Amino acid sequence: MTRQISAAWFLIFACLFLTSCSGAPGGGCISNCGGGNATISFVLTATPPNPSLGLSIQTLATTITGISLVPTTGNTVNIPLNASSFIADLNRATSDSILLATAVSVPSGNYAQVTVTFSASRVTSCTQANPGVPGCAAGTLGSVTGAVGSATISTNLSLGTNQQSGIVLNANIGDALTLNGQIVTAVNLGSANVFSVIALPPSSTQTDLASGELAHVDDVMGLVTAVSGSTLTIQTSTRGSITATANSSTQYSSVNCSSQNFSCVQGNAVAIIDTLLNADGTFTLTFYQPLTTPSLDVLEGVVTGVPNSVTNQFAIVVTDSVFSNSGSVLRGQVNLGDQVVVTLNAPNPFTIVSKGLTYPAGSDFEHSTSVASILPGQTVAFPASTFTAQSGGTPGTATSQDLALRLTRFSAVMSSPTLPVFSANTFPPFFGLTTAQQFQTTSARLSVDGISSLTNIPAGTTISTAALYIGPPVAPQFAAQSVRAH
Repeated sequence: MTRQISAAWFLIFACLFLTSCSGAPGGGCISNCGGGNATISFVLTATPPNPSLGLSIQTLATTITGISLVPTTGNTVNIPLNASSFIADLNRATSDSILLATAVSVPSGNYAQVTVTFSASRVTSCTQANPGVPGCAAGTLGSVTGAVGSATISTNLSLGTNQQSGIVLNANIGDALTLNGQIVTAVNLGSANVFSVIALPPSSTQTDLASGELAHVDDVMGLVTAVSGSTLTIQTSTRGSITATANSSTQYSSVNCSSQNFSCVQGNAVAIIDTLLNADGTFTLTFYQPLTTPSLDVLEGVVTGVPNSVTNQFAIVVTDSVFSNSGSVLRGQVNLGDQVVVTLNAPNPFTIVSKGLTYPAGSDFEHSTSVASILPGQTVAFPASTFTAQSGGTPGTATSQDLALRLTRFSAVMSSPTLPVFSANTFPPFFGLTTAQQFQTTSARLSVDGISSLTNIPAGTTISTAALYIGPPVAPQFAAQSVRAH
């Protein structure tokens, strides 16, 4: 993270069930596959509910258990996912593209349907009926679980021999929820029209990507499990691993990476990477930031209430985690959407995982040692010294000495689509923000999706962003890495 952080900080195995085909975890035929195949990769995205509904959703976690392609004639093709237990947060997917499967070899031909199966989904949310009051209203934070199910999406997909392409599986969150005002009463991913599929690469009017690139797969936090030449593999806790190769354009964090080249990539380190998914299913490493070596348990979550300065505690909803290689206190104990009460003991000065983003200095958060500087809506990460899992409605607990600011994912409405600073309004109510806020962007560090340029997003359009919520008294209060127009 930064120099102030202590040194200690930081497939479904499936076959392509074709008549004599062997498959491999992570995708692709490897023997007896015959000819006439195309190579295809899958990513997951999501469309948020209309921000005007006033929802405060922290996570919507689901385990995707299978994806299959149904041809117009012939046998169904099962797609090997990137992890044997693939757990995705659809709230994250509103701003980020999440890898589902890469470089899968499938028979060329025409496909009429895509089927997705999933286990029980869990949405964690709260209400805040008083505009301008930060934090979830007392007693309203909770989770609703949906049933196991599946969805079949009609499509008209034609794959040619040796074609390299991709598919976006998009989930419309609003169509999956049942609401009573700000309260989420039910979630059903099997409802009509929740899932849709879109072919990749997108048209030039829908992306800032270059030819041969399918998607931004950014802000992947995990454990570096392999380093070879200019290639690394990073293992996430819920979404499998990604292997990416650096080139002359790869950027490296100035924090904890003084060499500013690939030599700062070390095995058994917790790190964050940004990547580009290429048409052939490979990944280009665009940014690298190490957090800690050797590995430690790292917990990440969005702050849901005003911290308690008397007890030095604050509450989060878990949005991500990294498990230590040995002696992990988190592995098998924590789930996306869990509530955790965090206690800071003799804290070191807080830091910001800047990821090369430009932001104004002087915020209340940076270099603070007081929980009073933490705001609802900020996403923070810390090494968990101790951890007790959530039990029923009783939140879990964790302790730490270090705290860092991470990217928060949320949706809002574009006010002024200008660069390098744009503005947006209509935030999730638990942020406590009732006026338009400014967002700083950084040249060569901004990913745009759904449109070719941020300045082409019409005012009044719903956007989703992954941004550092820096907080007062500085302006802009946000530093955005990604913006997706819906």
